[in-house]
Amino acid sequence: MLTRTLPSPEIEIQDHIDTPEYVEKQVDERGFHLYEWISSDELRMTLERDYLQIVRWASFPLAIITAIAGFIGLAAGPIGTILAILTVLGAFYLIIGIILSIQFFYRSYLYTRGANVVITDHHYVSWWRITEKWNSEIFKKFEKIFDEPFLGESKLAEKKAIAKTELFDNLKEIASGWWKILQSVWRSRDSWGIVLVILVAGFLYAAMMGVIYFIGIFFIALFGRIFSWLAHQYLIAMNNTEHKIQTLFSEIQIASDRLKSNQEKTIDLLTDAWRNEWSENLSGRLSESFEVIGKLAGNATNKTIELRKTLESSTYKDIFNFNKYGSWVKKQILEPIESILLLLNKNNDTLKNTISSLEVQISETSNPSLQKPLILQKDRLEMQIESFERVTIMLEWYREKLI
Repeated sequence: MLTRTLPSPEIEIQDHIDTPEYVEKQVDERGFHLYEWISSDELRMTLERDYLQIVRWASFPLAIITAIAGFIGLAAGPIGTILAILTVLGAFYLIIGIILSIQFFYRSYLYTRGANVVITDHHYVSWWRITEKWNSEIFKKFEKIFDEPFLGESKLAEKKAIAKTELFDNLKEIASGWWKILQSVWRSRDSWGIVLVILVAGFLYAAMMGVIYFIGIFFIALFGRIFSWLAHQYLIAMNNTEHKIQTLFSEIQIASDRLKSNQEKTIDLLTDAWRNEWSENLSGRLSESFEVIGKLAGNATNKTIELRKTLESSTYKDIFNFNKYGSWVKKQILEPIESILLLLNKNNDTLKNTISSLEVQISETSNPSLQKPLILQKDRLEMQIESFERVTIMLEWYREKLI
């Protein structure tokens, strides 16, 4: 059940939110838009960003710990040094694994509750919470965690790239310092053991950071892809009504565009018929056009009725502008249907007048050879009237359903 978020004196009210043009257009036309704010890819990217930032922060401490572990393992020889370094690597992955898992599962939890936002004329709805449009306070936490302003551009890719650049800058600095230490120690004649430790520790640190970056980022991305997909499936399941409404709006728009396109072709054919230009199989082309129009109008009508029922039975019925919805349906579906009906009736009257004229000519013509083509023309026009009337009845029925 929807709960309304009331304004509080402690809440900083935002006077204006810049809404993307396409979102504003849909809300102005339909009164409803499902804003898919955070994508599953962006959820995955937060894990990769966090991993790179943790590795960057840990690069200097790891270098120091690796050096210390190398000296501690000196007594046991190279094998002891290697084991000490591997111990450091294992402890590092255990710690960051726990940290990243907690962060990612928390973000996944937030993702399932705020990734999609329903926008109506005067409200935002996120995870069944309603807030007035002038107050976007409920989105602040998401904006900070996902590096994406509400109704703005994502900064995740930029933050990930910055973390990667800073990591490599740190590694270059560490490598430079390691080389300077090695050169300084190398000048001492009795320091071969220390030099060996520094060399082994340096190469193992380089190998360790290579594993942490190249192999680690691969498994982090794989882990993130799997769990972000699962989180997205849960989100879709929990927001099934919202996705259904948005899908129906899109399907009606597509049906409307096709209906309008075929409407123009049908009107051209009906205009030729009204002028009594029945050449080039006009009757057959009209029949085909009527069949297409009937299917499109029927599909659009059924989708429109389904959408209205879905809205009326949803939790959005009290905040949705049904008057605006009616105007949108009229523009998208009713106007094309009424344009075709108007020309059908006009053509029907013209055909009836033509048939009356032919009947007079037939009655006044005594020559059978002259009567025969007139009778054939009359029969053809009567068949066309029947076709017009069938289409007219069908389109009027669709119109009644939509009104």
